[in-house]
Amino acid sequence: MSGPTPPVSGPTDFGPQPGDFNSELHARPSIYFIGPAIVEHVAFMPLDGTIKEFHDSLKSEGEISVRVERHTEFVTVTRVRQLASEPERWPEPDLAEDDFARLAGLSSPRLVCHASILVLGNPPDQLEPVLKTFDFGDTAASSIGGGSAQVCSDFRVRGDNSSRIILFNKDLNAHRLGRMVRRIFEIETYRSMALLALPEARRLAPLLGGYDAELVQLTDRNLRTSAHQHKQLLEEITVLSSHIISATAETRNRFGATAAYAKIVEERIALLRETRVAGFQRFGTFVERRFKPAVRSCEATSLRLEYLSRATMHLLDLLQTRIQVEIEFQNATQIQAMADRAATQVKIQRAVEGFSIIAISYYLLSLMKFIYETADHAGYHFDPVIMLVAVPVVVGAVAITILRVKHALKTENES
Repeated sequence: MSGPTPPVSGPTDFGPQPGDFNSELHARPSIYFIGPAIVEHVAFMPLDGTIKEFHDSLKSEGEISVRVERHTEFVTVTRVRQLASEPERWPEPDLAEDDFARLAGLSSPRLVCHASILVLGNPPDQLEPVLKTFDFGDTAASSIGGGSAQVCSDFRVRGDNSSRIILFNKDLNAHRLGRMVRRIFEIETYRSMALLALPEARRLAPLLGGYDAELVQLTDRNLRTSAHQHKQLLEEITVLSSHIISATAETRNRFGATAAYAKIVEERIALLRETRVAGFQRFGTFVERRFKPAVRSCEATSLRLEYLSRATMHLLDLLQTRIQVEIEFQNATQIQAMADRAATQVKIQRAVEGFSIIAISYYLLSLMKFIYETADHAGYHFDPVIMLVAVPVVVGAVAITILRVKHALKTENES
């Protein structure tokens, strides 16, 4: 139904109190009256989009009663003007839209809905002549409330931005009549609020077509793009995803509200308990046939945005996965190359160690040979076998020494 009424904070506000919930159960009472009467209902949206005051008000001045109701997104003014007798023509309005806006406490708001219900007595035997008298064109009519009343409307918007409805009251008392009038106004108001998303859906239609085509093109490129071009492709997909997310964020609340308002319209039509009037299309059927396609267009646009968002994010994930796999492959190749270089260095190091053993051994043996020859010239003669024995001894000693030094260095590095 209406938007929730927020609690009034006291000195210590610990959230809604039980009284707040109980008050909500009794919110939005109808204006009770007996016809004939002309009931005008106007709904406005504040230009700044905020409803600062949620408390409803009811004023009665003689034959005129005015109820102002503040909902979550809009403010409504319902004005009942009692008539002395049933008119033969539609009563001339005595207030303009600006007057209703002042009653609502708003300055230059956006008009959402302006509907008028003329409440008359028993339904006539011949309905069409009466409708022509009140300048009704192609009219929808239903018997409502289990046959207690009859509602008629051509749903045309007149020059004063209002639509006109005639309610023939057969046996509704003041309370039931007020509730029935309220339900009809709620159908008109919530129908108008639901259709606020339709311009957004129409605006997005060509954009979504372009997003679709771009998504297909980027998906095809993802299959053919080489590794060095991934950065450019990633940037383009990111830009497309940003546009889609922005469009979704801009319209999510409006499309969500449309779905909620459409549900309320369906519920209010069901509460009318319509039955068919011979020769006329039912009131609720006319509303649904003209209303549901627009709501479905909004739902389709919302679903299309959601699909594009998911598909774009999926493509982005695929590309990032592909890039990650290629990076891991490059890392594995580099690691393998580093391992190969390390293995080569080990081989070179071992070769150097072997050459070092040979070089040091050769140097030591050359030194021993020099000493042996010098001693031989000095008259000290040694057995040549000593030199033969010295060769393996020197080589073995040098090898053992180098290996011990290598082991000591390795132990020190590991610690």
